[in-house]
Amino acid sequence: MATAHLPHERPVDPRLDGDAITRGVFDRFPYGLLVTSPTGEVRAANGAARRLLDRAAPTADTCCALLGCRRDDAPLGGECLSALALATGAPLPDVRLELPGIEPPKAVWVTAAPLSDVTALLQVRPADPRDRRKRTEPHWLSGPALRVHTLGRTTVASAEGPIDGAWLGQLPGQLLKLLICERGHVTHSDLLLAHLWPEAGREALVNLRNTVFALRKRLEPARARHSASSFVVARDGGYLLDGRLIHVDADDFEAAAAEGLSARAQQDFERAKEPLERAVALYTGEFLADEPYAEWAFAERDRLHGIACRVLRALADARRGLGDREAAVHALARLAELEPFDGSSQRELLGLLVDLDRRSEAIRRYRQFRAQWIEAFGEPPDFDVKSFRRNPEPAGRGPGAG
Repeated sequence: MATAHLPHERPVDPRLDGDAITRGVFDRFPYGLLVTSPTGEVRAANGAARRLLDRAAPTADTCCALLGCRRDDAPLGGECLSALALATGAPLPDVRLELPGIEPPKAVWVTAAPLSDVTALLQVRPADPRDRRKRTEPHWLSGPALRVHTLGRTTVASAEGPIDGAWLGQLPGQLLKLLICERGHVTHSDLLLAHLWPEAGREALVNLRNTVFALRKRLEPARARHSASSFVVARDGGYLLDGRLIHVDADDFEAAAAEGLSARAQQDFERAKEPLERAVALYTGEFLADEPYAEWAFAERDRLHGIACRVLRALADARRGLGDREAAVHALARLAELEPFDGSSQRELLGLLVDLDRRSEAIRRYRQFRAQWIEAFGEPPDFDVKSFRRNPEPAGRGPGAG
């Protein structure tokens, strides 16, 4: 195997001499190690790196040629790993790179860190083809970012992985959720104090400042002291979340719903179906379901719940308009779960089940609905399943429906 352009390992006798031990560890480390310059020139490589990489590019002498990190189609977007590590001044997360010039394709995981102001260390490990992690997009290149899941149980993830936990049920987590309810504009400190410390006196403002500090620490544990927060911004006597860096699933749901409902209003069932189905998939539960008694979440929860019901009605219409009545049943059944006392939704579902000759299911559903209705209102509903007869499939609802 040719090794002309990767420096050879030096035979050492690792005894008590510190330099010899260092060289011995470097040479015998089980994963590939490359020492590179700011321009990516390989200044040293251990045996594992030569065995892993020489076959990929035997005449290459830079990390970019060996690993393909500067290619436009690489996940680094044309950047050099060595230069990035030196510019960042801290270890970079793993990135998966496809080695150039290899058939069948071969990939490696690479971690880069600065050794000094002018040298970087790259650790290279073979990527298992069965690894479920796909070719990574190095999100850390574009700066800090958060993804917050609010439809159902709240979870928070940074670009490097989940950062949620028990703290989401404590004051810092409640503050985050409250700011999410008010996302898009500044929430004044007086409102935050009224919601989170309604009985507190003069010390409430100190509590708020301490809670903001704790929340920022949770979201950005590596943030330098006294540096500006990327996510929780102080402005005009209050706080807001930076929507450019915080991605909330409820916003994705609302965008998909708006697209689908607009197409449904024009009776374009084909165009409406995909965004409506996407919206239904995103609505995995009530907004901030882990804060069921928080009054500050009621308005946003009800608003999103109402959108979800409109989406399910529209999806049922679209599916029937496209001739898929079985699929329409699923949408109506989900709607009946969200609106258990909506008589019109129950009638629509039961009528469709009877029309599809699924009478036993219709009877079971009606009995359950009737029992709930009597328990809630003290009298039976004003219709029963016997009133339904098999009918021809009705035409789609008018443009204003849903």
